[in-house]
Amino acid sequence: MKFTPKLLLLFLLFTSSIYAQNGAEPCILLKNDANVIPIINLGNKIASVNLCRNADVREFNSTLKKYAKIDVFNLTDSEDILQQLGRHDIVIFSIANKEVNWELLYKINSLLPQAKIIGVSFIKLDNFIYNNYIFNADTLIEYADGEKESLNNAASLIFGGVGCSGKLNADIKGHFKKGAGISIKNLIRLNYGKPEDEGLDASYIHKKVDSIMDTAIREQAFPGAQLLVAKNNTVIYHKSFGYHTFDNLQPVSNDDLYDLASVTKITGPLPVLMQLVDKGKIDVDEKFSTYWKPWSHIKDKKDLTVREILAHQAGLEPYYIFLNEILKKGHFKRRYVRTEYSKRFPVKIYKDLYLNRNFRKKMYRIIGKSKVSDVKKYKYSGMSFLIYPELIEELTGVPYENYVIDSIYKPLGAYNLIFNPSGKYPEKLIVPTELDTIYRKAYVKGWVHDENASLLGGVSGNAGLFATANDLAKLIYMYQSMGAYGGKRYISEKTLKEFTKVQYPENGNKRGLGFDKPLLNNSELDIAHASPAPEVSPESFGHGGFTGTYVWADPVNKLLFIFLSNRVYPTRTHRNLYNLNVRPSLQQVFYKASL
Repeated sequence: MKFTPKLLLLFLLFTSSIYAQNGAEPCILLKNDANVIPIINLGNKIASVNLCRNADVREFNSTLKKYAKIDVFNLTDSEDILQQLGRHDIVIFSIANKEVNWELLYKINSLLPQAKIIGVSFIKLDNFIYNNYIFNADTLIEYADGEKESLNNAASLIFGGVGCSGKLNADIKGHFKKGAGISIKNLIRLNYGKPEDEGLDASYIHKKVDSIMDTAIREQAFPGAQLLVAKNNTVIYHKSFGYHTFDNLQPVSNDDLYDLASVTKITGPLPVLMQLVDKGKIDVDEKFSTYWKPWSHIKDKKDLTVREILAHQAGLEPYYIFLNEILKKGHFKRRYVRTEYSKRFPVKIYKDLYLNRNFRKKMYRIIGKSKVSDVKKYKYSGMSFLIYPELIEELTGVPYENYVIDSIYKPLGAYNLIFNPSGKYPEKLIVPTELDTIYRKAYVKGWVHDENASLLGGVSGNAGLFATANDLAKLIYMYQSMGAYGGKRYISEKTLKEFTKVQYPENGNKRGLGFDKPLLNNSELDIAHASPAPEVSPESFGHGGFTGTYVWADPVNKLLFIFLSNRVYPTRTHRNLYNLNVRPSLQQVFYKASL
């Protein structure tokens, strides 16, 4: 009998059912005192320690680190391991064979009740019935084996990416009766799995994606790229391709950090603006000048609404080249730029370049004097996004960068959403962008590519944010889930639905508030003319970036798409990312991959 993909999936489901019926439950949650898991507050200091010699639990720790900052300890660590563990709020110990370091486990027990202890065993716990130290843990989990999938799922269970409903098929003498097992079904975070876990054809996906990426790199659309896709709540694909540069020296890895360019617009200021709408501090139908006072006396701007501006319906100019204000015949004007820091020149715009502190005000004045079209129709503009950081600070009393990190990124566990990453993130994992021949005279790496954002010190609303695909996925998935993630609500469903709907369809404007949307007739178009893939739902939304980045969330089909590249390397003349329809073609693969 020939196995089709559908028959194979049914076979796997059947055999896994038989496996469970025979008593080898893949996961049994035996204790969860005080509901320690899933861990909600990622502000806790968390440690993971492997208690067994000759045990490989790297997959377990690797998956833990996808959710939060985790300090990993091994038996080979220094003797002061207990002192180090004592600095943590939560300690996770793992057991993968019978060679358990009982002395260390005893010491970990001494941390109770100040620290919460989570125990995970990848062998049956009835092997240890005479040792109470294991059973003293606040949370105790048993997996049927130490295979890669179990290691991955155990970590996801701890953070709410997968559920658990297994029951003991026999007593654990002196500790648990047959049938014991706590059920957890409420999934609050992303999980990490495979295409077939969500009913997609893995073979089709890998073949098609590899072909598209190989062609794109060969045609120099970009030297390398990264693709992450989630279906339902599971990351079913995350793979890197090519190299940082065309010299093929540094391969792209899944931990690489990319300059997001204009994707910053929906990942930097926009989530804060939505929170301010929820708090009643911003009304999208109010005049923008109500909040940004410098425009209150400018004739062509004083009546523009927040809605018009966020939907690119206000008629603002698309862009302004502020570099022209600081350069004269290719050289810096001394009144604006110096090579040393001082109180008058405190804004670091590159390694040894500092900008006059008053230049920001000059930028705002130029924006205020820029023309506004009399015709109200769709006209993409990034001008207002240069203003939002200052506006957010005025409305919240907190500097924009601090506010977005503390109120959005840290609670999400998205620690690798970073402004100005040079010196904050491993240099070898930061992907370079363009050879800047205008004013930095170097390959830009770890500093924002966008010149206007750089003149704001790299912290702007139009560009400036860097990210790994995994951490970016947490934020976009929060949007796709209508404002909730990890047991916390960040934005109300009402506000997210308002921001992600088409605002002015009667004028041919496809945009939401800040968000991009599919072309109004997108489903009728072929892949060469659609934006994004024709198969996306009208309710879907996202944004693209000049460096080749692209994010898209489809709440109807529950499909999240993240593409990161440095297509501007070595120069922005490289256009094959668009000519080859790389991003919509990749996105389409996952809509056509159903078994």
